[in-house]
Amino acid sequence: MSEPVADVVARGYDRLAQAYAGLEDGVEWPRLRRLRELLARLPQGSRVLDLGCGNGVPATAEIAKRHVAFGVDVSPRQIELARQNVPDATLSVGDVLELRYEPGSFDAIVAFYTFDHIPRERLPEMLDLMRGWLADGGWALFTVEAEEQVDTVAKWLGEPMFFSSYDAETSRRLVAEAGFEIVDAEVEEQLEGGHPVSYLWITARRREEER
Repeated sequence: MSEPVADVVARGYDRLAQAYAGLEDGVEWPRLRRLRELLARLPQGSRVLDLGCGNGVPATAEIAKRHVAFGVDVSPRQIELARQNVPDATLSVGDVLELRYEPGSFDAIVAFYTFDHIPRERLPEMLDLMRGWLADGGWALFTVEAEEQVDTVAKWLGEPMFFSSYDAETSRRLVAEAGFEIVDAEVEEQLEGGHPVSYLWITARRREEER
């Protein structure tokens, strides 16, 4: 593909901001339930990064209730909406693979429906970055689609969108190899515009460094 992946994804979500938000109307996605379970493990005031935060609702807004919320999205339009929806969060536009934070910057990192939009061969790189940004024992909660997709651009909600993912077993293995202790890994289905989609939900901790 000649056009950079991040450009395809950014343009798609710029145009689809309203349509994407509408996918969750009238249905209950696992996102908020699983996020609340994670946040309950953290001391109040923990620093939490939301990768691919979209318009900030509901995840970044939920984080900001008791914690210090940070959000990044590749779509300028989504970040514009997030600044309106979650004014207390620190938000920025960026490609998640190009971000650079100091080691140990965050107590937890979440990424919902984000990693399917990066080339799957770069997932180990993404996991390595996350591990470096987390404090020892820090938490991660994220999704990957639970099926094989090899770097595909397809029409989604009427716009071109990039998708790429491994099967669930491969994704779990890559997480463990990246230095995380997997606390929970479960495939759960959700409805998107009436269509069922299965995601692998992973809750993990950064293994503490040996002293």
